[in-house]
Amino acid sequence: MRAGKLVILVLTAIMLVLCTLGSAAADIKPIPLDMLEHGTAPKDECWVVPGKEYEDESIHVVLEERRNYKSKSSDGNITIRWAVIEIKDPSQLRTALSYDSFENKDLATAPEMVAYLNPVVSFNDDYVKMNNYKGYVMRQGVLYSDNLDEWSDELKQDVLIIDDQGDFSVVQKATSADVQARIAEMEGEGRQAVNTFTFGPTLVLNGEAQEIKGKDSTHTVITATARTAFCQLDTLKYAVFAADCPQTGYGINCQELANFIVKTFPECKVAYNLDGGGSSRLFMGQKKVNKAMGRREIYGMIYFASAVSED
Repeated sequence: MRAGKLVILVLTAIMLVLCTLGSAAADIKPIPLDMLEHGTAPKDECWVVPGKEYEDESIHVVLEERRNYKSKSSDGNITIRWAVIEIKDPSQLRTALSYDSFENKDLATAPEMVAYLNPVVSFNDDYVKMNNYKGYVMRQGVLYSDNLDEWSDELKQDVLIIDDQGDFSVVQKATSADVQARIAEMEGEGRQAVNTFTFGPTLVLNGEAQEIKGKDSTHTVITATARTAFCQLDTLKYAVFAADCPQTGYGINCQELANFIVKTFPECKVAYNLDGGGSSRLFMGQKKVNKAMGRREIYGMIYFASAVSED
């Protein structure tokens, strides 16, 4: 047994050395804003633990999990997984739409999109492009749609804005004017909005779990189901949470997920709920690591790419 562990440690060390040597002369090159640019494909030798940890000069990702978590809203114990991501350049945080188009309303499977994007880590976004979509849609700096004000006042949604420094801002219960004012304020500070999402609700703000009520959202925030949450922990440091729902009645509600995130990362600046249920998808490289009922196709993904350049 000890010999086996020693072999594993030696092999891991060798892989790390190979990855370091392979990128020793590499530069970190910002990835162009264009959605058609995807960054550098992950290198096999930089997977410290395949499907669980990746590291090169530009990015470090570690997957962790809590098994047998008993959610009060669930019929049974579940697994919650989270990937912690640290990047060197804000351009490594990226988005993609199915078929690289907002006008094309065709869906794609998550594995198809992941194979195309070749990310280090990726996950589903909001319900962008659905026929009942009402929101503020910006992807990779391009504004595609703004119909936020079609929501009635009591059903206004939270909008997440990610800027060109990789920082998160949340406009809660947003109107179109609210979002435009926040973006104008950011521009006055020398920053540009790059990606926006309309789903929510906001789970955590400045280390505090938000109080989440069912009447505050058009989404099923109080039901146990698979969920995806995107968090900013610090400058260019993030976490993505995926709560499993292996069968009907299992999963977690938004309030419990917010509390779990704060307990796991008290320093969390922002945590934002994304589309869940059958759309909840979390990939490490090309491998899906969470469990959600159904094989629902999706319209878009958020992902982190390597920015190592080896000219």
